[in-house]
Amino acid sequence: MKRFFFLSLYFIFLTYSFAQDMETINSKLLQHSDAVIRYEIVEIEVLSADKLRINTGRMVTVLNEEGESFIEAYDFYDDHSKIKKQSAVIYDSRGKEIKKFKKKDFQDRSAVGSGTLISDDRLKYMEYTARDYPYTVVYESEVEKRSTAFIRSWYPVSGYRVSVESSSYSLKNPAGIPLRFKEKNLDSLLVHRENSNLELNYRIENVPAYKKERLSPDFKTFAPQVLVALNRFSLAGVEGEAANWKEFGKWQYEHLLKDKTVLSPEIISRVQALTADAADDLEKARLIYGYVQENTRYISVQLGIGGWEPMSAREVDKVKYGDCKGLTNYTKALLESQGISSHYAVVYGGKSIEDIDPEFASMQGNHVILNIPAEEGDLWLECTSQTDPFNYLGGFTDNRNVLLVKPEGGEIVKTRAYSVEENLQESVSRIYLDTNGAFEAEVVRKSYGVPYGNIYPIARETSQNQELYYKNNWYHLKDLDFEQISFDNDRTRQVFTENLSFKGNRMTSRAGDRILLPLNFIYPYTFNLPLAGERNHPLEISRGRSFEDTFEFFLPAGYAPESIPEGYTLKSDFGNFELTVNLKKKEEVVYIEVKRTYWLNEGCWPAGAFEGFRKFMNRVNSYSNQKAVLVAI
Repeated sequence: MKRFFFLSLYFIFLTYSFAQDMETINSKLLQHSDAVIRYEIVEIEVLSADKLRINTGRMVTVLNEEGESFIEAYDFYDDHSKIKKQSAVIYDSRGKEIKKFKKKDFQDRSAVGSGTLISDDRLKYMEYTARDYPYTVVYESEVEKRSTAFIRSWYPVSGYRVSVESSSYSLKNPAGIPLRFKEKNLDSLLVHRENSNLELNYRIENVPAYKKERLSPDFKTFAPQVLVALNRFSLAGVEGEAANWKEFGKWQYEHLLKDKTVLSPEIISRVQALTADAADDLEKARLIYGYVQENTRYISVQLGIGGWEPMSAREVDKVKYGDCKGLTNYTKALLESQGISSHYAVVYGGKSIEDIDPEFASMQGNHVILNIPAEEGDLWLECTSQTDPFNYLGGFTDNRNVLLVKPEGGEIVKTRAYSVEENLQESVSRIYLDTNGAFEAEVVRKSYGVPYGNIYPIARETSQNQELYYKNNWYHLKDLDFEQISFDNDRTRQVFTENLSFKGNRMTSRAGDRILLPLNFIYPYTFNLPLAGERNHPLEISRGRSFEDTFEFFLPAGYAPESIPEGYTLKSDFGNFELTVNLKKKEEVVYIEVKRTYWLNEGCWPAGAFEGFRKFMNRVNSYSNQKAVLVAI
């Protein structure tokens, strides 16, 4: 086992000697690449349950400005970790040294955003402005950590458009602590392994860059990786032992959550008075959630174990703020005071759907929400939001595996998924045309499901930003002048209604004496996709959506339709599309009624299905873009 470890050190020597020269890079590694990882060597040594050492050596040749994100010449530290060594050297394309960084030359800053009240997370990083490309960066560091709950995993490929000449990973375990590991997406690569129950060694070479393709799954779902965890570990001084989610969840409850829901008699009395007239527990929970939204605010607190341990409910009640952990625990405590059971739930929050891995228990997740069990279907509360409705997750935490932390242990469950039918936008537009191409319009649009969460924040924007939003999204409608923009947010039904009145120009065009009227007043949600050629990745639509649009075009005085398009129905594995066009009359006024129903299904299809999807999109766009022809009468 030691032989593999020392071979990696020998490989560093060889790379320092020769790899700076651009001519040594295999031409296949330059295809679709913004950077080439010449080598990355990660060597981890577990010294005890509460101490480990990480040595990193990384050489990256940056081919263009986009490739600078792959340099990764930085390390994080906090009160429970220390950067012992740190250095970097920069070489030009001929291998000539042009700049050297010692530890004191690295920039030091907080590693958190402005929304964080207090944190001990910091970052030391190399700051360098390139004059020419390509250039090469060699980075080395040694970090000691007193927390072993997080063991650095092996991600040899950092993302799209970066190739790998060599990457190795070794974990030495002189402490003899049982470890677990999980390999993902290694089957297609030639991987050198030398593993045992207590140590790991991996190496790969000459991995071409992954080309980014439209509508691919998230990169993590197919990128090579090895996840690693210890069965005995320490988190900021709190030791634990767990080999599965049940044990891991029990440890989290016992050491991070237990006794955190104690409240003062005063707040309990206040909540009792608030919920005294509630008809049932559901109504009580709704009132309590509203109370939290009205009386607290979100501020992140990431200090030591505070990055994982919530503030006590009593403290949150006192200061009236908290992070996702503190506010979730506070809401849980208020519910508990009225006999309503709920569960703390750890989740990966984000627009992209990411699961807690159900088969690999470890410190995972970046956010916390609250689960309320119910016979008719579990309820989910986003306790950090002062505006989200009760039992609304939206696109930030929907349809993904989460960890419920219970006194008896952890349990992996899935948050609610919004169906295609629920992710609905429906609109009715009345468009009054004149002979010069100008128009006046009245639009009423309702949004449900995930689209509801995407649109309702617009009500808090300035009128100037609201107008800009519509002008940017409806760019095909020229010279818009808004007379009315108003909204109705029904938080109980989770329906957001937009009421708009506006004028515009150049809606129609002329062909001699005829007026050409495009019937696509609001463009459908589609993708303009070029011919794909050879495709490697699957096609994924992560969330289905549905649209029901009605456009009523009131014709200019003295004009009538010469021709209107025929209706059309399209059915596909990717979705359905239906268009009907009819001539109608309302109070002696002739108008053209266009009804468009469009469903886009969610799913994951093999790479070969992409061309079929492209054709489906082209047909939807083509039939939406048809025109009516008007003539003078």
